[in-house]
Amino acid sequence: MDTEEPREEMESVIRQLLIERQQLLVTFCRAAGVAPGAVTGDEKSVLLHLCQVLMDYAALWQFEIHDSLAQGDWGSSRASAALQTEQPILMQAAKAMLDFNDLVDVAVVEGRLMDLDPYLSSLGEVLAERFEAEDRIITAL
Repeated sequence: MDTEEPREEMESVIRQLLIERQQLLVTFCRAAGVAPGAVTGDEKSVLLHLCQVLMDYAALWQFEIHDSLAQGDWGSSRASAALQTEQPILMQAAKAMLDFNDLVDVAVVEGRLMDLDPYLSSLGEVLAERFEAEDRIITAL
């Protein structure tokens, strides 16, 4: 295997992660504008899109970056060590993302939204911490 292939693959995956992160932030901001009360089609769409983007982002990190680093595919012991250090933050954020997804699913099924502001605020803080942890790992690559 060409020694450049893993590097090119890593750079491509990181570019994709950053694109998806930007999409996540834009969608998150749109969802922050959803008012509590009856779920309209537009509000439902925004919230469901946020949940989809959250899950896609988490999956991209887990299956394309985390697993490659954990298996040593990218050959960076510094990044693998950083991954171990940052793992608790990543796990906490993944749980918060899943919990938010479940909360929105229930709200949409029931046809009404509770005040999502505290949940969005909490999710936003967790995402900010996660992005910082991911950046520390990426920097170690």
